[in-house]
Amino acid sequence: MDSIILAGGYATRLWPITKEKPKPLLPLGGKPILSYILDELEKIPKMEKIYITTNEKFENQFQDYLKDRSEDLYELIIEEQEAEEEKLGAIGGMMNALERTENTDHLVIGGDNYYSFKIKDFLKFATEKNGIVNACFEVESLEEAKNYGILDFDEKKKIQDFQEKPEEPKSKMASTAFYYFPKNINEIFTEYIDYWKGRISKDKYLDEPGRFLSWTSERYDCYAYPFTGIWADVGTRQGYLRAENEIRRGKIVDGDIEDSEIGEDVTILEDTKIKDSKIENSIIFQRCRIEDSVLKNTIVGEDTNIKDLDLREGLVKKLEET
Repeated sequence: MDSIILAGGYATRLWPITKEKPKPLLPLGGKPILSYILDELEKIPKMEKIYITTNEKFENQFQDYLKDRSEDLYELIIEEQEAEEEKLGAIGGMMNALERTENTDHLVIGGDNYYSFKIKDFLKFATEKNGIVNACFEVESLEEAKNYGILDFDEKKKIQDFQEKPEEPKSKMASTAFYYFPKNINEIFTEYIDYWKGRISKDKYLDEPGRFLSWTSERYDCYAYPFTGIWADVGTRQGYLRAENEIRRGKIVDGDIEDSEIGEDVTILEDTKIKDSKIENSIIFQRCRIEDSVLKNTIVGEDTNIKDLDLREGLVKKLEET
């Protein structure tokens, strides 16, 4: 079995925090988002290879990140694009990676998501079903469900219907970026491309996982794996702060604090110094300097200096001069 981690996006909704840093390597609960996934994958005995797909812009950062992990287990797949408008799309990224890997069972996982379920439990379910499996999470309301791909499945967990961001959701079970594909999946992707080619634009069928899952579930056995606990898709400032609060469960203060008021819902990473300031519901990255300021509902990227500022609901990152 192999795994493919999708990490080729540019996370423009989190700029400037992610302008020079890939989203899967952002800190969450004190360690990179991606580490939660990889730490579990490494414990699976039959895992032969873990491929991480990314773009040329972030290649060096992923290489540095993987230095402390098993060299034989990991391989980077570099997509030849350096900007958002050039990206392959979710389905295109999957196909690009699958074409370079062995014909075996695959896990395909979004590298910027946090999942609280145990991957070994997901695999047990998937191998028993011996079909395509998609992990899904019950969101809080039907109103929230309108923002996601929604699965409808029977008592055997077989997917009966898929709705992409529906106006009237049939359920609250949201599709997540976590899939199991059995051997020979390339044949299904090829059939999928041949079906849509010429009917709709290429960017639609290559960048809409929901379209693929809907099309596939009408023709093949596809199953839902519902899980409870925590699912975090760190796509926006609000989503990032919410995920941090759920996973951290209390404040993390690894920096130096002087004459400041720090709320319980705050993460401050190492080598950061804060003086004469008030901070609530915020994430402060490494090596920041904050003085005489008020920060609320804000994310501050590494190496950022802030002084005499009242900032609420902000994304701040001082980029190095070029």
